[in-house]
Amino acid sequence: MFLGVFLIGFTGTYLTLTLTGKPKAQASTAKKEADTVEPTQEPFEPVNTQGSYSVVLLGSGGEGHSGGTLTDSMIIVSVDSKNNKAAMISVPRDLWVPGNRKINAEMLANGIDGLKSTLQGITGLEIEKYISVDFSGLIKAMDELGGIEVDIPKSFDDYFYPIKGLENETCGLSPAKIAEVHQKYTGFELEKQFICRWEHIHFDKGIAQISGEEALKLARSRHGDSDFGRSARQFAILKGILKKLITLNSLNKIDDTYKTFSKIVKTDMDLKTAKELAKVFGNPNEYGISEVHLSTQNVLNETKSADGQYILVPKAGGFNFSEIKSYISK
Repeated sequence: MFLGVFLIGFTGTYLTLTLTGKPKAQASTAKKEADTVEPTQEPFEPVNTQGSYSVVLLGSGGEGHSGGTLTDSMIIVSVDSKNNKAAMISVPRDLWVPGNRKINAEMLANGIDGLKSTLQGITGLEIEKYISVDFSGLIKAMDELGGIEVDIPKSFDDYFYPIKGLENETCGLSPAKIAEVHQKYTGFELEKQFICRWEHIHFDKGIAQISGEEALKLARSRHGDSDFGRSARQFAILKGILKKLITLNSLNKIDDTYKTFSKIVKTDMDLKTAKELAKVFGNPNEYGISEVHLSTQNVLNETKSADGQYILVPKAGGFNFSEIKSYISK
Protein backbone atom coordinates (compact mmCIF):
# COMPACT_ATOMS: atom_id res chain seq x y z
CA MET A 1 0.00 0.00 0.00
CA PHE A 2 1.43 3.30 -1.03
CA LEU A 3 0.70 5.47 1.99
CA GLY A 4 2.64 8.47 0.80
CA VAL A 5 0.91 8.66 -2.55
CA PHE A 6 -2.44 8.46 -0.82
CA LEU A 7 -1.80 11.14 1.73
CA ILE A 8 -0.35 13.52 -0.83
CA GLY A 9 -2.44 12.66 -3.85
CA PHE A 10 -5.47 10.65 -2.81
CA THR A 11 -6.56 12.95 0.02
CA GLY A 12 -5.76 15.96 -2.11
CA THR A 13 -7.79 14.49 -4.93
CA TYR A 14 -10.76 14.12 -2.57
CA LEU A 15 -10.51 17.80 -1.82
CA THR A 16 -10.23 18.53 -5.52
CA LEU A 17 -13.19 16.39 -6.50
CA THR A 18 -15.34 17.98 -3.83
CA LEU A 19 -14.37 21.63 -4.19
CA THR A 20 -13.60 21.96 -7.89
CA GLY A 21 -16.62 23.14 -9.83
CA LYS A 22 -18.39 24.72 -6.86
CA PRO A 23 -19.20 28.41 -6.98
CA LYS A 24 -16.38 30.42 -5.46
CA ALA A 25 -18.52 31.54 -2.50
CA GLN A 26 -19.16 27.93 -1.51
CA ALA A 27 -15.50 26.99 -1.84
CA SER A 28 -14.58 29.95 0.34
CA THR A 29 -17.06 28.83 2.99
CA ALA A 30 -15.58 25.35 2.96
CA LYS A 31 -12.15 26.85 3.46
CA LYS A 32 -13.31 28.92 6.41
CA GLU A 33 -14.93 25.95 8.11
CA ALA A 34 -12.33 23.30 7.36
CA ASP A 35 -9.08 25.26 6.94
CA THR A 36 -8.56 23.84 3.46
CA VAL A 37 -7.12 25.72 0.52
CA GLU A 38 -9.49 26.93 -2.16
CA PRO A 39 -8.56 26.97 -5.87
CA THR A 40 -6.91 30.12 -7.21
CA GLN A 41 -6.22 31.55 -10.65
CA GLU A 42 -2.54 32.19 -9.94
CA PRO A 43 0.09 30.87 -12.40
CA PHE A 44 0.77 27.18 -11.78
CA GLU A 45 4.05 25.39 -12.42
CA PRO A 46 3.48 21.67 -13.17
CA VAL A 47 5.10 19.13 -10.86
CA ASN A 48 8.54 17.97 -12.01
CA THR A 49 8.03 14.38 -13.12
CA GLN A 50 11.76 13.73 -13.56
CA GLY A 51 12.80 14.07 -9.93
CA SER A 52 11.64 13.53 -6.38
CA TYR A 53 8.90 15.30 -4.49
CA SER A 54 8.87 15.34 -0.69
CA VAL A 55 6.09 16.14 1.73
CA VAL A 56 6.22 16.01 5.53
CA LEU A 57 3.32 14.49 7.44
CA LEU A 58 2.90 16.02 10.90
CA GLY A 59 0.90 14.79 13.86
CA SER A 60 0.15 16.54 17.15
CA GLY A 61 -1.82 15.52 20.23
CA GLY A 62 -4.24 18.41 19.96
CA GLU A 63 -6.45 20.12 22.48
CA GLY A 64 -6.77 18.50 25.90
CA HIS A 65 -3.46 16.63 25.82
CA SER A 66 -0.23 17.50 27.60
CA GLY A 67 2.13 18.94 24.98
CA GLY A 68 -0.72 18.88 22.47
CA THR A 69 0.78 21.69 20.40
CA LEU A 70 4.10 19.88 19.93
CA THR A 71 4.77 18.04 16.68
CA ASP A 72 5.24 14.56 18.07
CA SER A 73 4.98 12.66 14.80
CA MET A 74 7.04 13.52 11.70
CA ILE A 75 7.15 11.34 8.61
CA ILE A 76 8.72 12.58 5.40
CA VAL A 77 7.31 10.97 2.26
CA SER A 78 9.71 11.29 -0.67
CA VAL A 79 8.50 10.09 -4.07
CA ASP A 80 10.63 9.45 -7.15
CA SER A 81 8.07 9.12 -9.94
CA LYS A 82 10.70 8.59 -12.64
CA ASN A 83 12.07 5.42 -11.04
CA ASN A 84 8.84 4.39 -9.28
CA LYS A 85 10.41 4.51 -5.84
CA ALA A 86 9.30 6.08 -2.58
CA ALA A 87 10.57 6.37 0.96
CA MET A 88 8.80 6.99 4.25
CA ILE A 89 11.28 8.52 6.67
CA SER A 90 10.41 8.76 10.36
CA VAL A 91 12.15 11.61 12.23
CA PRO A 92 12.11 11.08 16.04
CA ARG A 93 10.53 13.78 18.20
CA ASP A 94 13.57 13.96 20.54
CA LEU A 95 16.12 14.80 17.84
CA TRP A 96 18.19 17.79 19.05
CA VAL A 97 18.43 20.54 16.45
CA PRO A 98 20.16 23.93 16.05
CA GLY A 99 18.65 26.44 18.43
CA ASN A 100 19.11 23.89 21.24
CA ARG A 101 15.62 22.43 21.20
CA LYS A 102 13.94 19.16 20.30
CA ILE A 103 12.63 19.04 16.78
CA ASN A 104 9.06 18.57 18.02
CA ALA A 105 9.20 22.19 19.25
CA GLU A 106 10.70 23.60 16.05
CA MET A 107 7.40 24.60 14.44
CA LEU A 108 6.32 26.42 17.59
CA ALA A 109 9.62 28.34 17.56
CA ASN A 110 10.00 29.09 13.85
CA GLY A 111 6.77 28.18 12.09
CA ILE A 112 6.23 25.63 9.34
CA ASP A 113 8.84 27.22 7.05
CA GLY A 114 11.41 26.96 9.84
CA LEU A 115 10.55 23.30 10.38
CA LYS A 116 10.82 22.57 6.64
CA SER A 117 14.23 24.24 6.54
CA THR A 118 15.46 22.29 9.58
CA LEU A 119 14.24 18.99 8.13
CA GLN A 120 16.01 19.76 4.86
CA GLY A 121 19.23 20.45 6.77
CA ILE A 122 18.91 17.10 8.54
CA THR A 123 17.85 14.87 5.64
CA GLY A 124 19.14 16.65 2.54
CA LEU A 125 15.61 16.48 1.06
CA GLU A 126 13.76 19.57 -0.10
CA ILE A 127 10.43 19.57 1.73
CA GLU A 128 7.91 20.91 -0.76
CA LYS A 129 4.71 20.81 1.28
CA TYR A 130 3.28 19.73 4.62
CA ILE A 131 0.15 17.89 5.72
CA SER A 132 -0.76 18.19 9.41
CA VAL A 133 -3.23 16.08 11.39
CA ASP A 134 -4.51 16.64 14.92
CA PHE A 135 -4.64 13.21 16.57
CA SER A 136 -7.55 14.30 18.75
CA GLY A 137 -9.52 15.08 15.59
CA LEU A 138 -8.31 11.86 14.02
CA ILE A 139 -10.03 9.68 16.62
CA LYS A 140 -13.36 11.36 15.87
CA ALA A 141 -12.79 10.83 12.16
CA MET A 142 -11.94 7.16 12.67
CA ASP A 143 -15.08 6.59 14.71
CA GLU A 144 -17.19 8.31 12.04
CA LEU A 145 -15.70 5.91 9.51
CA GLY A 146 -16.37 2.87 11.70
CA GLY A 147 -12.87 2.25 13.05
CA ILE A 148 -9.85 0.83 11.24
CA GLU A 149 -7.98 -2.46 10.90
CA VAL A 150 -4.35 -2.22 12.04
CA ASP A 151 -1.51 -4.72 11.90
CA ILE A 152 0.09 -4.01 15.31
CA PRO A 153 3.89 -4.53 15.06
CA LYS A 154 4.35 -6.14 18.50
CA SER A 155 2.57 -6.79 21.79
CA PHE A 156 3.08 -4.26 24.55
CA ASP A 157 1.74 -2.93 27.84
CA ASP A 158 1.75 0.66 29.01
CA TYR A 159 0.93 1.05 32.69
CA PHE A 160 1.23 4.83 32.57
CA TYR A 161 -1.04 6.06 29.84
CA PRO A 162 -2.45 9.46 30.96
CA ILE A 163 -6.18 9.70 31.61
CA LYS A 164 -7.55 12.83 29.99
CA GLY A 165 -8.85 15.33 32.55
CA LEU A 166 -6.96 13.86 35.51
CA GLU A 167 -3.61 15.56 34.85
CA ASN A 168 -3.78 17.60 38.08
CA GLU A 169 -5.57 15.14 40.38
CA THR A 170 -4.02 14.75 43.85
CA CYS A 171 -5.18 11.10 44.02
CA GLY A 172 -6.10 11.41 47.68
CA LEU A 173 -2.62 12.49 48.81
CA SER A 174 -2.53 14.97 51.66
CA PRO A 175 -0.74 18.32 51.23
CA ALA A 176 2.06 16.99 53.45
CA LYS A 177 2.43 13.83 51.34
CA ILE A 178 2.42 15.87 48.13
CA ALA A 179 5.20 18.06 49.50
CA GLU A 180 7.12 14.92 50.49
CA VAL A 181 6.97 13.29 47.05
CA HIS A 182 7.95 16.57 45.40
CA GLN A 183 11.08 16.65 47.52
CA LYS A 184 11.89 12.99 46.86
CA TYR A 185 11.13 12.67 43.14
CA THR A 186 11.41 14.66 39.92
CA GLY A 187 10.23 14.31 36.33
CA PHE A 188 8.35 11.16 35.37
CA GLU A 189 9.19 9.45 38.69
CA LEU A 190 7.28 12.25 40.41
CA GLU A 191 4.31 11.90 38.06
CA LYS A 192 4.15 8.15 38.73
CA GLN A 193 3.37 8.78 42.39
CA PHE A 194 -0.07 10.08 41.41
CA ILE A 195 -1.42 6.69 40.41
CA CYS A 196 -4.99 7.80 39.70
CA ARG A 197 -3.75 9.81 36.70
CA TRP A 198 -2.83 6.70 34.72
CA GLU A 199 -4.48 3.73 33.10
CA HIS A 200 -3.09 0.41 31.90
CA ILE A 201 -3.42 -0.24 28.16
CA HIS A 202 -2.51 -3.45 26.36
CA PHE A 203 -2.27 -4.39 22.69
CA ASP A 204 -1.52 -7.78 21.18
CA LYS A 205 0.68 -8.20 18.14
CA GLY A 206 -1.20 -8.82 14.92
CA ILE A 207 -4.24 -7.60 13.03
CA ALA A 208 -6.91 -5.91 15.14
CA GLN A 209 -10.03 -3.87 14.51
CA ILE A 210 -9.69 -0.74 16.65
CA SER A 211 -11.76 2.34 17.41
CA GLY A 212 -10.60 5.92 17.08
CA GLU A 213 -9.83 6.15 20.81
CA GLU A 214 -7.79 2.94 20.64
CA ALA A 215 -5.94 4.28 17.59
CA LEU A 216 -5.04 7.41 19.54
CA LYS A 217 -3.72 5.36 22.46
CA LEU A 218 -1.76 3.13 20.11
CA ALA A 219 -0.22 6.17 18.41
CA ARG A 220 0.55 8.19 21.55
CA SER A 221 1.64 5.55 24.09
CA ARG A 222 5.13 6.46 25.34
CA HIS A 223 5.81 3.93 28.08
CA GLY A 224 4.96 0.59 26.45
CA ASP A 225 8.18 0.55 24.46
CA SER A 226 10.49 3.15 22.89
CA ASP A 227 9.81 6.22 20.75
CA PHE A 228 11.09 4.13 17.87
CA GLY A 229 8.42 1.52 18.64
CA ARG A 230 5.86 4.30 18.70
CA SER A 231 7.01 5.38 15.25
CA ALA A 232 6.40 1.86 13.93
CA ARG A 233 2.91 1.90 15.50
CA GLN A 234 2.11 5.22 13.84
CA PHE A 235 3.19 3.79 10.48
CA ALA A 236 0.83 0.86 11.06
CA ILE A 237 -2.06 3.20 11.92
CA LEU A 238 -1.52 5.30 8.81
CA LYS A 239 -1.53 2.15 6.68
CA GLY A 240 -4.77 1.12 8.38
CA ILE A 241 -6.29 4.49 7.54
CA LEU A 242 -5.23 4.08 3.93
CA LYS A 243 -6.81 0.64 3.70
CA LYS A 244 -10.04 1.96 5.21
CA LEU A 245 -10.24 4.90 2.85
CA ILE A 246 -9.57 2.77 -0.21
CA THR A 247 -12.52 0.61 0.90
CA LEU A 248 -14.73 3.68 1.38
CA ASN A 249 -13.66 4.95 -2.04
CA SER A 250 -14.75 1.67 -3.62
CA LEU A 251 -18.11 2.13 -1.89
CA ASN A 252 -18.48 5.60 -3.46
CA LYS A 253 -18.39 7.41 -0.12
CA ILE A 254 -16.11 10.18 -1.35
CA ASP A 255 -18.32 13.00 -0.09
CA ASP A 256 -18.58 11.58 3.44
CA THR A 257 -14.84 10.98 3.55
CA TYR A 258 -14.11 14.53 2.44
CA LYS A 259 -16.41 16.01 5.08
CA THR A 260 -14.71 13.94 7.77
CA PHE A 261 -11.08 14.56 6.85
CA SER A 262 -11.32 18.17 5.76
CA LYS A 263 -12.03 19.00 9.40
CA ILE A 264 -8.72 17.63 10.68
CA VAL A 265 -6.23 18.02 7.79
CA LYS A 266 -4.24 21.23 7.34
CA THR A 267 -1.91 21.71 4.39
CA ASP A 268 -0.16 24.33 2.28
CA MET A 269 -0.74 22.24 -0.84
CA ASP A 270 -3.03 23.96 -3.34
CA LEU A 271 -5.63 21.88 -5.11
CA LYS A 272 -4.03 22.13 -8.55
CA THR A 273 -0.78 20.70 -7.19
CA ALA A 274 -2.65 17.88 -5.45
CA LYS A 275 -4.41 16.99 -8.69
CA GLU A 276 -1.17 17.15 -10.67
CA LEU A 277 0.59 14.92 -8.14
CA ALA A 278 -2.16 12.34 -8.38
CA LYS A 279 -1.61 12.21 -12.17
CA VAL A 280 2.18 12.03 -11.87
CA PHE A 281 2.24 9.21 -9.32
CA GLY A 282 0.23 6.79 -11.40
CA ASN A 283 -0.46 3.30 -10.03
CA PRO A 284 0.68 2.96 -6.39
CA ASN A 285 1.17 -0.80 -6.81
CA GLU A 286 4.02 -0.15 -9.25
CA TYR A 287 6.19 1.59 -6.62
CA GLY A 288 8.94 0.11 -4.48
CA ILE A 289 8.56 1.40 -0.91
CA SER A 290 11.28 1.87 1.70
CA GLU A 291 10.57 2.60 5.36
CA VAL A 292 13.40 4.47 7.11
CA HIS A 293 13.40 4.87 10.89
CA LEU A 294 16.18 7.14 12.13
CA SER A 295 17.22 5.56 15.43
CA THR A 296 20.05 4.50 17.75
CA GLN A 297 20.30 1.35 15.64
CA ASN A 298 21.72 3.36 12.75
CA VAL A 299 22.64 7.07 12.88
CA LEU A 300 21.67 8.44 16.33
CA ASN A 301 22.95 8.36 19.92
CA GLU A 302 21.07 8.89 23.17
CA THR A 303 22.24 11.57 25.58
CA LYS A 304 20.98 14.42 27.77
CA SER A 305 20.84 18.14 27.14
CA ALA A 306 22.48 20.69 29.43
CA ASP A 307 19.18 21.04 31.31
CA GLY A 308 18.71 17.27 31.68
CA GLN A 309 16.30 16.48 28.84
CA TYR A 310 16.50 13.12 27.08
CA ILE A 311 17.63 13.85 23.53
CA LEU A 312 18.91 12.16 20.38
CA VAL A 313 21.97 13.46 18.53
CA PRO A 314 23.84 12.41 15.37
CA LYS A 315 26.52 9.78 15.91
CA ALA A 316 28.78 12.08 13.89
CA GLY A 317 28.58 14.54 16.80
CA GLY A 318 27.17 18.03 17.36
CA PHE A 319 24.81 19.13 14.63
CA ASN A 320 26.66 17.16 11.96
CA PHE A 321 23.86 15.54 9.97
CA SER A 322 26.05 14.34 7.07
CA GLU A 323 25.81 10.68 8.10
CA ILE A 324 22.02 10.93 8.32
CA LYS A 325 21.83 12.40 4.82
CA SER A 326 24.06 9.62 3.49
CA TYR A 327 22.02 6.93 5.23
CA ILE A 328 18.76 8.25 3.77
CA SER A 329 20.30 8.55 0.32
CA LYS A 330 21.46 4.95 0.40
